[in-house]
Amino acid sequence: MRVVIAGLCFLVLFLSPVHLMYGESDSQDTWKELNRTSDQVLQLVKQEKLEEAKQLLDYFQTQFVKADYEDRKLSMTSLRTVTTSYERANQAVTATNMGLDERIRHVTEFRLVVDAIVSEHHPLWLHSETSIMHALTRMKEAIQAEDHQGFQHRLNEFLNHYQMIRPSLTITLEPAHLQQVESQVSYMENFRMERSADEVENHLNLMEETFTALFAQVKEDSADPSLLWVMFTIGGMIITSLSYAGWRKYKGEKSKVKVKE
Repeated sequence: MRVVIAGLCFLVLFLSPVHLMYGESDSQDTWKELNRTSDQVLQLVKQEKLEEAKQLLDYFQTQFVKADYEDRKLSMTSLRTVTTSYERANQAVTATNMGLDERIRHVTEFRLVVDAIVSEHHPLWLHSETSIMHALTRMKEAIQAEDHQGFQHRLNEFLNHYQMIRPSLTITLEPAHLQQVESQVSYMENFRMERSADEVENHLNLMEETFTALFAQVKEDSADPSLLWVMFTIGGMIITSLSYAGWRKYKGEKSKVKVKE
């Protein structure tokens, strides 16, 4: 029995992503390197090491030109999104009169965009869910309390969060889904308090539903199928092992009964 279980475990490990990673192409390695570089740029900006961050951004640009765009199935819209985000990040590390928070926000946007291209499962921008949903909740609280100034402040906070992940959404979402989100955000931004409190609150409820569904759908779509396969395989092995052990125990007890008889 131990030999059988050991053999099955070896088979799972042999076919798992841990083993398959050794067969990755050079193109995949290039994209992973670009992803690591974007993360290093962000860490350097947080440490206010702007010159080093600029050097890494220059390196990123050189490597990005060499990357295989077809491997990631990048559309022209996605390429423009990456280019625009890169330019903002480059400006963030070279501007002389930009605050640290703004620098970090621009470079974080760039970091999330690169990750959205590279990460097939669970892109980093999904971690913004708490901030986005909390901002919507605080906007509703301000409306209900008739705190108009507070509402404007919370709305600006929400828009800052949204603008930081918007380029990543452009890469991840289908155009129709993105348009739905964009139209709801634009409505809130353009009209602000030109609508009644009830209308604004109803629209915020709609936005909550949309963003809740958005995060849930992307999480579901980005689940790693190979991980699920391993989980089901191991689960099946455990069930089989327990069933076999139970059967052996039953046979043993049955034999003891016969001996006593």
